[in-house]
Amino acid sequence: MSSKLKLRMKRILPSIILAIAAFSSSAQDVHFSQYQQSPLTLNPALTGLTPCTYRLALNYRNQWASAVGPASYQTFAGSFDAGLWREKWDDNMLGVGIMLYNDVSGDGSLTNLTAMTSVAYHQNMGRGNHYLSLGGQVGIVQKRVDYNKLIFESQIGTNGIDPTLPSGEYGDDNFSYLDINAGINWRSRFSDKFAMQLGGAYFHLSEPTESFYNYNINRLNAHYVGYGSFKFGIKKYTVLIPSVLFMQQTEGSNTQINSGVDVGFQLERGVSMAYAGLHYRTVDSFEAADALIVNLGLDYNNINFGLSYDVNISGLSTVTDYRGGIELSFIYWGCIDINPKMDPIDCPRF
Repeated sequence: MSSKLKLRMKRILPSIILAIAAFSSSAQDVHFSQYQQSPLTLNPALTGLTPCTYRLALNYRNQWASAVGPASYQTFAGSFDAGLWREKWDDNMLGVGIMLYNDVSGDGSLTNLTAMTSVAYHQNMGRGNHYLSLGGQVGIVQKRVDYNKLIFESQIGTNGIDPTLPSGEYGDDNFSYLDINAGINWRSRFSDKFAMQLGGAYFHLSEPTESFYNYNINRLNAHYVGYGSFKFGIKKYTVLIPSVLFMQQTEGSNTQINSGVDVGFQLERGVSMAYAGLHYRTVDSFEAADALIVNLGLDYNNINFGLSYDVNISGLSTVTDYRGGIELSFIYWGCIDINPKMDPIDCPRF
């Protein structure tokens, strides 16, 4: 085998290993380690459930760059949502929003571009401190692949790789489908020292079909999400926030569980707060370790910043050298004509 081919295969092999791992052990929809900082990708029932009038959220994730370099898995997401008519509806609200994300994976630039409209109703269950929320999303998903960036078996010969040879692959380079999601959420603030949130979502209600080949139709399995978080005021200027996330896309497999705790420290009363946390992610079972997630956050006035890093501790750590992925988040909450006599909804950082 030529040195050129060996070099190319050295770069391609980690991509193959990671792709196999993704589909066989933990294949999931797009998701973030800082899942609470991307509310509309977590649960449509969170639409409009903000401490102010509207919210802008931006997220970025880059995974596996240590193994595959420029062919790393990159995800961009953004959402805008607002809670309407809270004062007119006696603390009940209608939440409306939009959500976009673009996920690009591997050498072939496999792209998932999703655009969703989101709506939720928030029923006040007591003095504006307890909310039962129901939400739904409907939108379009487009998936695309660039065959020119891929090398197939028919293009590898005794003299090495020849991308000018026909690949023998004649599938479509893109397809689209309608997608529908639904969710439910309960959020309560019992006192200045204790608040909680529980919720669940059901993605791909219609289980749409997807394939680049007309003769090989794949049905997209429903994706289930459940989560819970609790906020404890343990000292005058300190909060403790344990949380857990459960996701499953195929019954009996493709399961992911995130659990951990964040600690918040008030830096300036009513102005800023800093957070640090450690979370543990498993796949398929509690014994199958995947990553340790270290995260930092800062709230300053109506702005929130988040930074996290996944330390890969799975069987792929020999390829990745324990380097998983970096993630950034940004949230801005805007307030318009808020009645000062109305209590703000508890901060959504759980």
